[in-house]
Amino acid sequence: MRGFPVRSLWAEIKRVLLFIYGLLIRVRVIGSERMVVPLRSGFIVAANHLTGADSIVIQVALKTRIFFLAAARWFHSRFVGFWMRNLCDTMPVAAGGGWENVRGLRQGLKMLVAGGVLGIYPEGALNRTGEVRQLYDGAAWLALRTGAPVVPVYVSGLRPGPVPGSRPWIDEAWEGFFSVVGNLLNRNIVVAIGEPILPPAELPHTPAELSAVIERINRQLLEEFQRLRAVSVDRKRN
Repeated sequence: MRGFPVRSLWAEIKRVLLFIYGLLIRVRVIGSERMVVPLRSGFIVAANHLTGADSIVIQVALKTRIFFLAAARWFHSRFVGFWMRNLCDTMPVAAGGGWENVRGLRQGLKMLVAGGVLGIYPEGALNRTGEVRQLYDGAAWLALRTGAPVVPVYVSGLRPGPVPGSRPWIDEAWEGFFSVVGNLLNRNIVVAIGEPILPPAELPHTPAELSAVIERINRQLLEEFQRLRAVSVDRKRN
């Protein structure tokens, strides 16, 4: 065991835990044919964010190790931050954007350039309604900077944990824990994979062009989320 890389050890522990969790739930995957070989490396997963179990369920469904960007406030606790970094493969970003996000976004850029898979929740917060209406620009910006495609993923059928703030000790970390446990043996989870959104081959030359391309990618993402939500509802009825 001596000399075995610590990061490799955590990666193996995570792989085993994901495998076990995948045996204890049932995930119906729609659009799995879109996960072709070229998308196995260097792409961005942009997903809706129902509950804290989303990240685990998405990785079970896509059968891919994904490094997620997560709100920096989750890392304020040393204990929670340790597990977020080592077992959950997450990197902190500040909600709302701005210069506080530079470090996290740079890590994301390096991950994509190295051929990794990056996960991001473009809504920036939990949304239990399932209706995606507004997106931040992070996914589109990362796609432009790296040339990586954005793969829309819509998750439904998950049981949410307790509402953060419903009790003094219930925060998003506890919501995530209870949602992971609460979805054990859940047989009604649906993960719908949308059409990959490709950034332009060349970076825009002016700020106006940059804004226009980011707006276009976000608009396509919103349209795909709406379509995938409808597809998921139809699949549950059938």
